[in-house]
Amino acid sequence: MGIYTRLAPFIPKQSCVLCTERSIFCVCEYCEQSLQVSQHRCRSCAVPLNSDLHFCGACLTHAPLFANAYALYDYSGVCANLIKRFKFDHQLCIGDFFAHKLHEKYLNLVSDQGEYDAIIPLPLSANRLRERGYNQTHELLRVIAKKSNILIDRTSVKRIKLTRALSTLNLEERKIEINNAFSAQAMIYNKVLLVDDVMTTGSSLNELAKTVLKAGAKSCDVLTVARA
Repeated sequence: MGIYTRLAPFIPKQSCVLCTERSIFCVCEYCEQSLQVSQHRCRSCAVPLNSDLHFCGACLTHAPLFANAYALYDYSGVCANLIKRFKFDHQLCIGDFFAHKLHEKYLNLVSDQGEYDAIIPLPLSANRLRERGYNQTHELLRVIAKKSNILIDRTSVKRIKLTRALSTLNLEERKIEINNAFSAQAMIYNKVLLVDDVMTTGSSLNELAKTVLKAGAKSCDVLTVARA
């Protein structure tokens, strides 16, 4: 084996989409530091907290149906820009960067919280899938699917309701719009991890949790790249 072959895995192969410097991923280590990470989050919904409380006021009043939520970054600034470019500009290399980071977070979760029976990505409607050309959450799970033995269940839950863009709606409108948006086959999972790119109000993931629990799962957690 020649020296180039041995060194090839360590040689940067692309440019950073933010600063154009050569990098292993399309977000370099320097620019990665500009992604905001809140160290203190609500244990239930992962919203950033400024106090020493473990739960936000909303969850203390009305907790979501999922047990715990985890997020890599705050949905702001550079992170928001990257996610939008990944979702709407077909920059799949950004998805690859986030997929590796999501895999690292997943390994930490399993180490701390124990194994999951399955991962269920938030499904897109058939119309939205045709428009976009891919389900961004499936792209985010590529590294976990390749490097872990966890089942990525892409078929048990379907999106049966074409909703308006939830980003244009307030909290109450989102809840109404997403209500009964999913259907699920019967499942026997004890512990499921629900995955999406961004949690804003949590309405979609809470509806997905409702569907999964009604289908037979005993409990579910949530993991997202970013939390608004």
